[in-house]
Amino acid sequence: MITVEQALDIIRQNIPPARFEKMALIDSLGRVLAEEVFSDVDMPPFDKSAMDGYAVRSEDIKLPPVELEVLEIVPAGSMPTKDIKPGKAIKIMTGAPVPAGADAVIMVEQTKYEPATRTVRCLSTIKKNANICFKSEDINTGAKVIARDTKITPQVIGLLAAVGKDKVQVYKYPSITIATTGDELVEINQKPKGAQIRNSNTYSLLSQLVNIGMSVTSLGIVRDNIEIMTEKVSVGLKSDMLILTGGVSMGDYDIVEDVFKKLGVKILFDQVAVKPGKPTVFGIGPKGQLVFGLPGNPVSAFVITEIFIKEALSLLCNDAGIKNRIIDADLVVPIASTSNRQRYLGASILQDGLVEPIDGHGSADIVSLSRADALIIIPPDAPALPRDSRIKVMLIQ
Repeated sequence: MITVEQALDIIRQNIPPARFEKMALIDSLGRVLAEEVFSDVDMPPFDKSAMDGYAVRSEDIKLPPVELEVLEIVPAGSMPTKDIKPGKAIKIMTGAPVPAGADAVIMVEQTKYEPATRTVRCLSTIKKNANICFKSEDINTGAKVIARDTKITPQVIGLLAAVGKDKVQVYKYPSITIATTGDELVEINQKPKGAQIRNSNTYSLLSQLVNIGMSVTSLGIVRDNIEIMTEKVSVGLKSDMLILTGGVSMGDYDIVEDVFKKLGVKILFDQVAVKPGKPTVFGIGPKGQLVFGLPGNPVSAFVITEIFIKEALSLLCNDAGIKNRIIDADLVVPIASTSNRQRYLGASILQDGLVEPIDGHGSADIVSLSRADALIIIPPDAPALPRDSRIKVMLIQ
């Protein structure tokens, strides 16, 4: 049995090389850029007005109020046809080019237009260069505007659009197939009878992966039969990542690991000193696929996905934001029980950096799990933790 950190190291060492794909700009939101981006334009492309107002010579309005003749109106998208000379002004809109001869733009709120005389009365002074965005002050043509490995946010989308990137190269997301094993399972639209239970794992796992942007194929319920499971796992191995829940313990019907080996999966670990989730399997398929076998208990499967599968996906996609953030927090109640395995307890984050464990009844208690927004991390063989202990907490996305 290996430690959590040893298991994470094994996963990290077996991540295949990154792959890339081109996609339409608007579809790239949330992905990670796999190229450097350079500007094909100056930004701004010309000296432009930052305000609605009047382009003037600052020298002309040193002693307000001053009346200036208005030569024309220049909206955004149009070029001025006249130059500013002493005693003249041009009405200008936000984003319009500043006419030659002007060295400032006075805000419209600081003026009063006289239509009868086509003059504007300037009611305040203005400093030279005021309210002008100068050509190339943001970026020059040919300059790098976005670095490789940048997360594509709405703000980044706007900049990419401004430099004409209708398609971008990003890190490719893996194809993922999931399946849930067990003869006891029925679909969620069926009422369980006798010893049956509903297949909640498929939906929990699917939502965990979709929530971080993954596209997932589900094979549904796979029965505890060597031939059936071999057929299903063979289908799943066509993906970059295969995740099965259930069938990885030591029972007579726990055959997942046998099927993995039969199909050429190299098992790299099959027990981790973690609670819940000890019988976790990780291996590499014959074509480099990442293969996970998770415990069947819902809380175990959920926790192992948060710890290990999100780590693997974070590395595959070169996106640190996929894995959960770990913070320090203070316990509001003591935790007495300990374990020789690293524990992950469902918890609720309170205000002011406090965390409270949620009472649960083991690794099948999805009721208590539904109230958790964090996992308290308790190292193996840790002493009892008194109230106000400073502890590590994994936030659940």
